[in-house]
Amino acid sequence: MDALLVTLALAGVLLAVLYHLSVRNFGYWKKRGVPFIKPLPLVGSQLSVLALREHIGDFLDRYARKYKGQRFVGFFQGNTPALIVMDPELVKAIIVKDFSHFVDHAFEVSEESDPMQSKNLFNMKGQKWREMRNKLSPTFTSGKMKGMYPLVEDCAKNVESFIRQHQNENVDIKDLLARFTTDVIGSCAFGVSIDSVYEPHNQFRAMGKRMLEVDFIQAIKNACIVFLPELAKLFKFKFFPEEVNDFFRNLVKQIVSQRTKSGNMRKDFMQLLIQLKQLGKLKQDDEVEKSEHEGWAAVQTDYKLTDDDIVAQALVFFFAGFETSSSNMTFAMLELARHPDVQQKARDNIEEVLQRHNGQMSYQALQEMTFLDWIMLESLRMYPPVTVINRMCTKKYKIPDSDLTLEKGDLVMIPNRALQNDPDYFDNPEVFNPERFSDEEKNHKNQFIFLPFGEGPRQCIGMRFAKMQSKLGLYTILRNFEIASCPKTVYPPQWDPKQFLLVAKDDIFVQLKAL
Repeated sequence: MDALLVTLALAGVLLAVLYHLSVRNFGYWKKRGVPFIKPLPLVGSQLSVLALREHIGDFLDRYARKYKGQRFVGFFQGNTPALIVMDPELVKAIIVKDFSHFVDHAFEVSEESDPMQSKNLFNMKGQKWREMRNKLSPTFTSGKMKGMYPLVEDCAKNVESFIRQHQNENVDIKDLLARFTTDVIGSCAFGVSIDSVYEPHNQFRAMGKRMLEVDFIQAIKNACIVFLPELAKLFKFKFFPEEVNDFFRNLVKQIVSQRTKSGNMRKDFMQLLIQLKQLGKLKQDDEVEKSEHEGWAAVQTDYKLTDDDIVAQALVFFFAGFETSSSNMTFAMLELARHPDVQQKARDNIEEVLQRHNGQMSYQALQEMTFLDWIMLESLRMYPPVTVINRMCTKKYKIPDSDLTLEKGDLVMIPNRALQNDPDYFDNPEVFNPERFSDEEKNHKNQFIFLPFGEGPRQCIGMRFAKMQSKLGLYTILRNFEIASCPKTVYPPQWDPKQFLLVAKDDIFVQLKAL
């Protein structure tokens, strides 16, 4: 009996300590006179997100509407103070002008618990991030994109061939475009031919799906990594299953070994990482003579990548490259199916450009197809794959024109989907209107409202590649096929609350008819 009482007493003390730790910061915003979303012990202000009842984007949209007119509103991510910022000028200050105060993303990924995620560029912090960003930046210049263009074009032609064999059928465009981007990343990042378009059950595609197939347990783990990092570190939670990490680790090491032994070079992302590992630096395009592989050569420095660094960058490039771009194209297809007039305008622009290039498609011709840019950007405005841009305050910061000072460790959340769909900034935001991104229209927009790739030093490093991949996919389908709704088309889409990215709960079907 005495032992039971002691056990109960210890349990009570432990619960009391946990309760105190979880609520110790809850007076933070009230003391500073900032309106805030009421928190709960342990979970903070985001119970609906942690309970998988609401997507993080919907949560932020809801409170952006509720506090419309405020520059910012406080909340608690677990017990950590966080600020939702809705003022475009303050957004600009945080991600560009005063970037030195907000260098890091808000995620705390432990190197001990999840080394692959902690070493990738997105999650790296401080000086380590600066060094890696500097090393990787030459990887994504326009010259490198031009070199990779033929690889992407081959994958796009494969999609065209597949659709011709299945035209007039109800096509799961979400799945097909994910297979296309998987093939593109396989070719451009890893130098391997996947052919997921015709062989959707291959292991490479299976690993990509495994990344996104988040069951209840994995969703809880991911939520803890984001919202309760101390707990995630204690239990060594990982974003991706170990089988995914092992697959890519083994694949990358095999490719590196083969190319190092053979001396063969290929114009892809993996070759650039191998050069970084061997020599330490890539030259910018304008620093390189044609004899040096047209901008793909490196020069000797003391900085070297490890094998795990290469695996980590390749893994994040695969995840970011296949899902975000396929999502962008998928939602564009969903909207185009409802707007045949927009399809025709895109085709007119395509034909006009091709006439200038003697009917030949090329990297340069793709750059001139501006209407495809507008379609891509309008899809990203309405359906940004990443619905929130987050930053951590890395040194004390006084918010301009206010009495509020953020402390080191405070978090900032910029609800970009909410801003991009605010009628104060975009007329009739629920209407798919690519021409709002024409030169005449976009000049009237504040660039810190529309942030599908972020902005400033932390802007998406792969933006050029994502645009090339998405535009070429859109070109391939629009030039050759009419896009129409079908009985299985679900509109509007509903969002999967288990995913951090904006992922539709259901498959997205359209009908494609050869022109």
